[in-house]
Amino acid sequence: MLTNRVSVLIAGLGFILCLLSTLTFGFIYSSQIALGFSITFLLPLFINKFGFTSASRILLSVVLSLASLVTSVIDKFDYFLLEEFQYFEFRLTLLGATLFPFILFKLEERKYWITALTINFLCLILFDPIHELFGVGFYQMGFTAPNYYFLNYIVLTTFLVIAISAYFLKYSFEKSDAENQSLILSLNLTNQNLKEQSKLLLEQQQKLVDANDVIQKQREMLAAENSQLNEEIIAKNKQLTETNAELINHNNDLQQFSYTISHNLRGPMASIAGLLSLMDVDQVGPNNRPLMAHFRVSFKTLETTITDLGRIIDIRNKVTRLRQKLNLEEELTHIKNLLQKEIEDNTIEVITDFNVKEIYSVKTTLHSILYNLLNNAIKYREVERKSFIRISSIAEGDYVKLIIEDNGIGIDLARYSDKIFSLYKRFHSHIEGKGLGLFLVKLQTESLGGRIEVKSSPNQGATFTVYLKIPENIGEQLIFKNDSVNVYFDASIEGLCSIWQGEHTAEEFEHVLSVSVDFLKAYKTKNWISDIRKVPKRNELELNQIREKYKDEYLKIGVNTIAVVVNKDDYELLEYTKKLEQIKSAYPVKYGFFETFEEAHQWIENENKNR
Repeated sequence: MLTNRVSVLIAGLGFILCLLSTLTFGFIYSSQIALGFSITFLLPLFINKFGFTSASRILLSVVLSLASLVTSVIDKFDYFLLEEFQYFEFRLTLLGATLFPFILFKLEERKYWITALTINFLCLILFDPIHELFGVGFYQMGFTAPNYYFLNYIVLTTFLVIAISAYFLKYSFEKSDAENQSLILSLNLTNQNLKEQSKLLLEQQQKLVDANDVIQKQREMLAAENSQLNEEIIAKNKQLTETNAELINHNNDLQQFSYTISHNLRGPMASIAGLLSLMDVDQVGPNNRPLMAHFRVSFKTLETTITDLGRIIDIRNKVTRLRQKLNLEEELTHIKNLLQKEIEDNTIEVITDFNVKEIYSVKTTLHSILYNLLNNAIKYREVERKSFIRISSIAEGDYVKLIIEDNGIGIDLARYSDKIFSLYKRFHSHIEGKGLGLFLVKLQTESLGGRIEVKSSPNQGATFTVYLKIPENIGEQLIFKNDSVNVYFDASIEGLCSIWQGEHTAEEFEHVLSVSVDFLKAYKTKNWISDIRKVPKRNELELNQIREKYKDEYLKIGVNTIAVVVNKDDYELLEYTKKLEQIKSAYPVKYGFFETFEEAHQWIENENKNR
């Protein structure tokens, strides 16, 4: 069935390409051969009908590569239309054909998929030699780009990346599927045993009613049967628990594999981007510039796809992020500034009604949720009437509800309710988009412990309700920890807290400063509490030399309040005074010195209120 569907799909698309080519260039050689191959792509249907399923799959796995190679060669005989891009475009279909052996065969059918993959690989390797054999090679046709053959290295590297990645993905899927089948079989056997035991129990009970003279004997039999049944249930439960644990581990492995694949691809992509940036367009030559332009466009498309995949995997894996106090009015103002042109050009009225004005959440995630929902409301407005967007917030139990309402063209939930938050799903083809926004909003909302609901009907606007879970612990959100120090973020005072636990080296101290700088840059935190009661004898002047390296960065970030917790009883009066002066000399900001952490915390709170 899969082979038949793919055959029809490729044949249909091939026929469409034939029509487009004919309309654009006339019924040239490549248009004629494309028409012929469109019919050839349907051969697997007839081969399958006669039961030769392996032959049909091999044919479908290689016919696209062979068709692309043949069409590419014949295409070059139309000299009056020949362009450099024609030596590049057919390599895309050759790379696409790499996936077919893994889609159509199981890994255990090794001789089939290896044969198909080898043929596809040979088509890539022999692309230029075959063209040259027929006298239509790149340089034979008069093109002079000196770096043309370098394209083969990029194509072959891409082929290996796709083939190896597809192999491991196929391996993981088949392994998980086998384990699922085993679990289903085990569950069926368990259910069958339970039914048999229940039937036997009913028979024993009926015998007790019919024969009073053997009641005691039947009770003993029933007790024995119950004991056996309990033992089996306990054993099965243990088996199910172990199987479930294995499934969780395999699922985690699969998620880690997906994460690794998406992120490991970034390295080669960065390398290619670096190579592109090093290339001087003026030195490439006018003949190669169109080729380089096409390559840059293809690279940008691949880079965008990998970035989208990375964002989705990051959200699915729930990458740890800190909650901080956010003002909804300020966040919305920032988003309105980003969308100002669209709002003004379309005279859209944005109305706010925030009963809850401040929440604790992940800034980038909340920003992305609001931006995507507002952008969608603008994009899918009804042009025949004045548009408005109403944003409100209310508290409800353990959640803060963000409600985004518009009077746009709406969504037909009767048709699309089960697909509205799916990846790459779009419901209005006349409006540009990738179908990624609502999918990301759902993932991001769930990563915050919430959920999203929608109410809508065609031409009646849409209302999205985002439930954001109120976090339980915002006081000690751990950033860094070792034997010497605990560093955490306290969202209630918007402050970074460094609690020193024991003696440490200058290198360890500098590492903590470096981690703190990275955090302060990301979260723009202006308050800092440092508890040094457990390290009273450390040399502050020596540490000031390290602090000096980071002084400009701390001041640039805007740290303006530092509370130091120090035990006065650990020092002589003169020594204590000297200690404070040494610490204060590190940064020209407002300092406070306290003997308890609670006093330092309260002081920061008061400073925040007075700003």
